[in-house]
Amino acid sequence: MSTLLFYNFKGGVGKTTISVLAADHFSRAGKKVLLVDLDAQASATLFFENSYGAITPTRSLFNSLQKESLRPSICHLDDNLDLIPGDWDMSLWNQTLEKLPQRDRNLVLKHFLEPLQNDYDYIILDVPPTLSTLVNNAVLASDYIILVLQTQSSSYEGVLRTAKYLSQLRNDYNAKFKLLGIVLYLVSKRANSDTAIAKEARKTFGDAIFANSIYHRERVKRWSNEGLTHKTNDVHDQRTHEMYTLFLKEVLYRIGEDDK
Repeated sequence: MSTLLFYNFKGGVGKTTISVLAADHFSRAGKKVLLVDLDAQASATLFFENSYGAITPTRSLFNSLQKESLRPSICHLDDNLDLIPGDWDMSLWNQTLEKLPQRDRNLVLKHFLEPLQNDYDYIILDVPPTLSTLVNNAVLASDYIILVLQTQSSSYEGVLRTAKYLSQLRNDYNAKFKLLGIVLYLVSKRANSDTAIAKEARKTFGDAIFANSIYHRERVKRWSNEGLTHKTNDVHDQRTHEMYTLFLKEVLYRIGEDDK
């Protein structure tokens, strides 16, 4: 079992979309997947609701984190795909942790996820674009972290700061999570600025940059608004999914699970 986090503390870089597509692709490949939507804005949950209809857990994630188990928050979407939906009340979670010792408050989520590990091949965490105790929890509960670099200068700076933050957190906790690499996201082949930033990123980070980038596709916006589709007779569906498939195969290759 592996827990994955796609992250950049700058907002709007596409990490939620990648998280949703990863959960969808892995589950369709026969893997048992749980996506945990930790963002109070619940963007991943809304994406899935447009695909599967209304999603209502027996107990909200926030309330489960005050109890003994996350299981009442799990919603079954498909044979291999489960979701713990996000909700606005997760915005209150940071302050509920303040009574705990500094070190312990960053390890609460890891404790809650441990009983679920044998149920899934992959657990994917989706977090808000912030630096917070909640994000610290997600980082320290992860096995592998992929940084998402939208080809804009502000996102590039965000990746640099995020990498430093992850390094510090790993040192402070002697954590075992591995930084798998950096994916270039929403790249436009026609934009000179995108090309320049992609070139600079490859120069700075070298082999840490994934060979397979995610290019801008209008089809992804449609999926977000209207629900995921896998139409075999739709060339735009096929090409967009193929792009994500190549990237996700590289993720599994870097983890060492590409042949499983």
